[in-house]
Order: sequence, then C-alpha cells, then structure tokens
Amino acid sequence: MSSLYVTDVTVPVLLDRLRKQEWQVPQFQREFVWTVSDVIELTKSIIESRPIGMATLWEQSPSPEVPVEPVWIADATGRRYLEGSLANPNKVFAILDGRQRCTAIAMAFGGLRAQDGKFKFSGRFFLDVATNDPTERVIYVRESEVRRKGLNADSACFGQGLFPLSSALDSEELLGQWMRYLQALKNPSNYKDGKLPADRELDRRDQILKGAFQGLVSTKLAVYVVPETYHLSEICEIFETLNTTGTKVSTVDLIHSRIYADTRNDKEGPILVREWITDFGQKDGAIGWSSVEDRPELVAQVVTACYVAADFKPTPGRVAGADVGTITSVKAGDLLATPTIHWRNIIKNDDLLANFLGDFQKLVAGGFFPYSEAPYPVSAAIYVAIRWHLHFDQPSGWGREDLNSLYRAFFWRNALATRYDQGFLTQLGKDIEHLKRILGRRQSFQSGNEWAGYASRELQEFMNALLPNYDQLVELLSDGRQTGALQKALTLPMIAGVRQDLLEPQMKIGFPGGEPVELHHIFPKAWCNSSKTGELAAILDKDISGKNWVDSTANLMPLSRKSNNIWKSKVPALILEEKKAEFGVVMQAAQQVFIDEEAFRDLLEGSRRIKEFWSRRADLIAHDLLSRTQVSL
Repeated sequence: MSSLYVTDVTVPVLLDRLRKQEWQVPQFQREFVWTVSDVIELTKSIIESRPIGMATLWEQSPSPEVPVEPVWIADATGRRYLEGSLANPNKVFAILDGRQRCTAIAMAFGGLRAQDGKFKFSGRFFLDVATNDPTERVIYVRESEVRRKGLNADSACFGQGLFPLSSALDSEELLGQWMRYLQALKNPSNYKDGKLPADRELDRRDQILKGAFQGLVSTKLAVYVVPETYHLSEICEIFETLNTTGTKVSTVDLIHSRIYADTRNDKEGPILVREWITDFGQKDGAIGWSSVEDRPELVAQVVTACYVAADFKPTPGRVAGADVGTITSVKAGDLLATPTIHWRNIIKNDDLLANFLGDFQKLVAGGFFPYSEAPYPVSAAIYVAIRWHLHFDQPSGWGREDLNSLYRAFFWRNALATRYDQGFLTQLGKDIEHLKRILGRRQSFQSGNEWAGYASRELQEFMNALLPNYDQLVELLSDGRQTGALQKALTLPMIAGVRQDLLEPQMKIGFPGGEPVELHHIFPKAWCNSSKTGELAAILDKDISGKNWVDSTANLMPLSRKSNNIWKSKVPALILEEKKAEFGVVMQAAQQVFIDEEAFRDLLEGSRRIKEFWSRRADLIAHDLLSRTQVSL
C-alpha cells in the first residue's frame, strides 16, 4: 500500500486546482456552514502570512467509491460552482477535511458567490487600505450595497481605498490583477476630483497593498494526502479520527484555570467559573443563556462586556505572562485578560446580572427566549453591560427608559440588517462606546422627542447598515424561509411573545415554563403539496407563483406539540370550525402570533382567501418589526 504523505500549496495553486476541478468535494460532506466572519478571519490570515491550517485529500481512482463534485455554495439554481476551466482533469482528489477552508478561499479570492441577492453569500470581499484598523482590513459588502455604492466598477472601489480580492476581469492572472491594483493606487483618475491622497497616506496604502499580495502568494495550506490504494472503510476510519483526535481546549477552560489559580487561597474560597456558569443558568432571566456544555463563552463575553462598559474598573490581568494595556472587545485575548476582581464582583451580584439579561429579552421581544432563538445572542451583552454601568457607575443625565428606547432600536436595526454577520468581536466594544456617547447627550436636549431624533440619526451614522424597508420586509416574510440571523429576527417576536395556544387558549405555552412550542405551518405543508391544482396552483406552486408562500414566515406560527398533531392533519378552517373558535375567545392567543380579526376571517374562509391571509400576516409582522427599529420615548 502506498504511503500517506504531506505537502503544501499556495493560494494561487489551490484556486487553480479548484477551477480545474482537480480538487472536489465528496457528496456525503456537509454543506458550507462558515459565516461571513469566518471567511474574513481566514482571508486576513492569508494576507498577513499567518498559518491557515491543513486539508486532507484522498486520491481518487479511475472508478471512485464515492461521488464527488466541485466546491459550491447555495444559490437560487441550487448550487453555484466556481467559474473557470471545466475540463475533465486527469486526476481528482476528494477533499476529506478542509472543504470549508477551500470554499472560503474560492469565495474571497476566486469570485465564488451566489447570483441571487437573497442568498447569504451574494456579496464581495474587499481589501480596505484606507482604514487605520488592521482588524478591519478585510470587509464584506452585500451585493445590494455593491450596486448602490457603485462598487461593481473598479475605479469607484479604488477611490475609496477598496480593492476587490477577486478580479472582475475574465481570465486575469493573479499577478496581473495585483500589478494593476498597484498602478491604480497612484492613478489620479480613480479619485474624487482627480486628487490623490497625501504622499504619506499613499505610501501607507501602497505598503498595505504590497504586503497583502506578498501574503497571498507566500501563504501555504498544508496538505495531507491519502493515496488511492486506501479503500472506503479505511477512509471512514481516517475521517472519524479527523473529527476526534486531540482534546479541544476552550477559552472558558483557560479562564477557569487562571481564575482558580488566582483565588484558590482567598478567604471567600476559590472561584470555579465552569461551575458558576452552570449555576447561573438556573436563575430567572439566565435560563437558556448559560451552560458549560453549550456555548459557554457567551457568558464570558457578557462578563467582559460589563468590564468594557464600566467607567471605573480594575487593571486588566496578564495573558501569557505579559501585561494587557486595555480591554476593548470580547475577543478571546480580552476574555482571558478580564481581571479576577471583576469576575468576583460579577459572581457576587449575579442575581442582578440575571435580571438584566431577562430585561433584555423582554425589551427586544416581549418575553423570554433562549439564546438559540436570538439573531445575535452576543448582542445581549451590550444591553447587560450598559445596565451594569448604569447601576454601578451611576452616570448622570440619562436612565433606564432612555437606554431601553435606544437599545431596542439598535438591536432590531442590527438584526434586520444582518450587521453582525460580518463579525462582532471587535465591533461589540465599539458599539458599547457609541451607545454610551448617545446616552451621554440625553441631558442636552429639552425633550425626549428631540433626543430620540438625534439618537436615530446617530444610530444610522455609526451603524451604517442597510435596513430593509417595508416592501423588502414583506418580500422576506412571504417568500420561503430566510437563513441564519435574519430568519431568527423575523420569527423572534412571535416565539418570545406567545403565551397561549391558539387551539387551547387555556394552555400556557412558551419558554421557559410553559409547554414547549415549535414553529409549524399554518396551512400544513402536506395539504399544500396535494392541493397544487386548479386556481390554487397559482399560489401554492412556487414555480408558477414566483415565490414560496408555503415555507414562508407568513405561514409559520408557534403551537404546542399536542395542537400541532391536530393542526397538521386538516385545513385550518375545518379545525377552527370543529373547535367552534371565535375571534373574541381566541383573540389574545391569535394576536400573539400576528393574526388579527381580519386575518382570522380570512383563515376561516380556508383556501378561498389563503393568499389574502398570508399577505395580511406578512403586513402585520413587517409593521411590527419596523416599529421596533425606532427610537421613541
């Protein structure tokens, strides 16, 4: 049997092999699941010449045991492949481990992106040489923003200090692309009024551009190659080993060890962070948000955010034997540097912390919900941190009511614009400071309305997020399920706000104390699939109607499992008739899931007014969501 061996490839070579389809993905592998933030972090590692990990390949025989296909991402057509040479390669290697890295590189540098703007990765990645913050050197711009800002023209990009990481020119070699960029940097015609930046700034940008190119051509991906003589059974063993080898050490494990070492001789006893996280998760307000098994770093981020927001705070701890100047984010290094005395104060006042966390949930969604239902769970840390600051630092000129009105608008603008998709670890600290600054101006306005107007303008300015308008929201709500944080934002108000079951109004449902609920189709999917005939085909058949009403948020609502077993077997009108349901009786339960009297009447009409029902419901949800984005006292 041939031996396994290790080699390496540069990014340009990797892209070439992906384009020529020499490297392909086994069809049994999971889809591309990385976030925009993940792609950005890998891209920054490449242009900064840092290690980018390893891929494991399996050399394929002429008669492969498993089907493979080129790297792809989801698009309206099903799958979007990397454009380039489609010639059948002489040799194919299956990517056993490293599919996420390879796809991310194809997206950032090879131009792989969805063509339909509704899909997650339809935007483009740019090198920003204008920014002074190295952590923000790579940015992602959604396609709608690309068109709005004219960034589909290279000259418009160059003038703003933005350089597309993938070339817009067909068949342009990587060397030619970056040489063109270096020339464009110093071309006055690419700048407003033909005026170049100052010489010192131009030299700084030139160095950044050259450094990024050097990183791109010199950074290498390690490659572990399994020869074709290995059979599928052996590959399964290797694949299992890839998933289990080594012990993952989390940031919380490191925090636990450091703080225990600092406090083991304290009179109050040692601090056991892992055990506290478990205990904290049992408190009202923190239920569903604190678990040592499930995303324990979320609680650590809340703790560090409280430190960031504080005006008066102890000196940061040491990390890897070195002093830390300041803590300004919730990145891993800042979590580790959060001082022990701050942790001691947090744990001493954890009832207060839990209350703040519960207030966050009620503020943004009208009820309690677990972190898994939140668009961006870490954004809760911002509210909790500023409440902590308000309680302990006692700033003058503003209070809880002001914070609530400002933060709710921030939360929903952030969620609906999917602003944290691009990364939040650094941004979160900056957002805390921005919100504190807006609150600090409260006392300079004579009325709450004047300050609310100012606060809205400031939010728009510093968030710089493209918020969907009413028509766009209605479209998102009525055409299939969206993805990721956006879909969670669309459904959060009804999940958190529901208290009564529509079929059994006397039954208490919802998180955390009621009967468990799940989102279910109002017009059952099986019924919709079997009713795509005649006039209903124009509504229920997405190929005819042009949109997927059936799987949309407008056709979803939370129900108890018991009610869903009844509901999914019949048309809603028949069930409501059997239950002798009248709007006056079920009004509260119905309104909690965005069914008003008009929508209820449409629902009773059954299939005759199915489109009117869905349209009305999308309208109600859209108006509710937009109202949450406003700063109002």
